[in-house]
Amino acid sequence: MIHALRAETRRLLSRRLTLMALLALLGLIALFQLQVNAEVTPPSATEIIQSQQEYDEYLRDWEAHHEEWEAECVSSGGTPQECVMPRPEPSDWGLAPASFRDVVPGAVTFAVYLGGMALFVVMASFIGAEVTTGSLANWLTFVPNRATVLVSKLVVVAGASIVIGALVGLVTVASSVAVTAFHGQPLTGLDQVVSMAARGVVVVAIFGVLGFCIGLLTGSTGATVGVLLGGIVLVFVRSVLVFSSTWAQRLSPWSPEVNLSAILGGGTRYAVSTSPGAGGDGASGGFVEKTVTLTHGLGYWAVLLAALIAVTWLVFRRRDVV
Repeated sequence: MIHALRAETRRLLSRRLTLMALLALLGLIALFQLQVNAEVTPPSATEIIQSQQEYDEYLRDWEAHHEEWEAECVSSGGTPQECVMPRPEPSDWGLAPASFRDVVPGAVTFAVYLGGMALFVVMASFIGAEVTTGSLANWLTFVPNRATVLVSKLVVVAGASIVIGALVGLVTVASSVAVTAFHGQPLTGLDQVVSMAARGVVVVAIFGVLGFCIGLLTGSTGATVGVLLGGIVLVFVRSVLVFSSTWAQRLSPWSPEVNLSAILGGGTRYAVSTSPGAGGDGASGGFVEKTVTLTHGLGYWAVLLAALIAVTWLVFRRRDVV
């Protein structure tokens, strides 16, 4: 097993796609820090004067009409949490820089999902190339035990995904801290941001294992990427339906993307219509807010990955890879 693990690690690290994806990932994370920098940079005197006028005007409108705006939003099909019109904050109008707590979670979310999708493609290519080129069949002549081969590959995939996920979180948080400190802003909510980045390691690892298993099942990198794109389309369609369809709202606790969000955010919320109209249309009536917990998200993905790995093993043990 040790020999197989070393061989799989060398094979993964020697692939050019692995290095290119890692460099591109770190480059995009660094590029996103420009947005963080823009958010935490204190405004100039001229910008403050202009923004103060705009802020005062909007604040007067908000105080007079925000309840009416919220009611119109709910009546048009929005959920209460989506229709809340919070009191405008000075930082939202450029009167003060945004806080570390408000800005950096977005940077972490961007880095985690970007890293996850990059790992999905890398791990799909890692096994897909072996299947299509026939190198997997050659490897089985040296290690004829298919269980050993699959386990060693899965261990390397999961381990590499965890390491890269940790690197992604570390680079994002460290660079955000450096940018914020450079402008003399307080690091409010640093502990929550670090915890979020730590949970992001799990999300990145899930994407890596998914890419490997689907790549082995399809036997093609292109087909696996197609599965990823199809999943993104389904997520988009459900996000549209959830505004008006009660059945789509009730599917939220069992939706992959919602449970990923629950893991990353330490829990997430969704709303369900309490008085659906005809045909399951949730546009009329009230809403009740519910929570998908971190434990639920972890349990959901543990069961889903266990089932996927079991199916992958059943297919691989009988598959002709010649």
